[in-house]
Amino acid sequence: MVMGKSVQVGDGNVAYEVFGSGDVEVVAIPGIGDTRASYRRLAPLLAEAGFRVHVIDLRGHGESDTGFSSYRSEDIGDDVVALMEALELRDVTLLGNSVGAAASVHASLRSDRVGRIVSLSGFVSDPPNFGLMKIMLSLLFIPPWGVWAWGRYRQTLFASPPPDHEANHDEVVANLREAGRLRALRMMMCSSKAAVSARLHELQVPTLVAMGAKDPDFPDPAAEAARQAELLGGKNLVAMIDGAGHYPQIEKPEETARAIVDFVSGGERGA
Repeated sequence: MVMGKSVQVGDGNVAYEVFGSGDVEVVAIPGIGDTRASYRRLAPLLAEAGFRVHVIDLRGHGESDTGFSSYRSEDIGDDVVALMEALELRDVTLLGNSVGAAASVHASLRSDRVGRIVSLSGFVSDPPNFGLMKIMLSLLFIPPWGVWAWGRYRQTLFASPPPDHEANHDEVVANLREAGRLRALRMMMCSSKAAVSARLHELQVPTLVAMGAKDPDFPDPAAEAARQAELLGGKNLVAMIDGAGHYPQIEKPEETARAIVDFVSGGERGA
């Protein structure tokens, strides 16, 4: 991984990396358990399209600090706001994969610097039976088997693994073995999104819900995408990314980039 920059966000520093030098400002947020390398295939394509993409490491992940006291989706959203303010970014497009979608909603409700959101196979609310799931997750991702368990689970989320998948997967697992990172993952996974989901209707910026058509995290990805588009305030579109699982930005970067460019430029791209 290329050494990134960092921004101070209260309890610690959050690392980020910049792709491109265009006029369209983007902040890309990975999912739980991943590093900013999850945008390694998408960010260069957006940079070629005239975007400037700031890809962050979630708090506790990648090169970001691990000493944070809280790892909620709201905290991630606050980190995004801190980055936008520190870099004086305006009319920002937020790309949020998985938990990054809920963080994007929170950041948009907190800051007028956000112009639009792209939810990439995102979660904006808790899954059914989250109370029971929280107990299971807290036991599954603890030492000494927690890193192994996450690695095995992560492998199941890909429908179309890219050529560099195994090398990247090994890097993600190795990063998670560093002190404090498994704790961050476990706290993040066990944090409810109820506070964010209660305010989805307040969102005023347009949203593109780009969902992997084969995302195993949802029983019916197309129905989930339609549900999210209806719940989120503003004028929203849906793009189903054929052949992709939970990581459309990794598995199908060209198709995902086209959907994002069309959305940002005002083009219609429906389900």
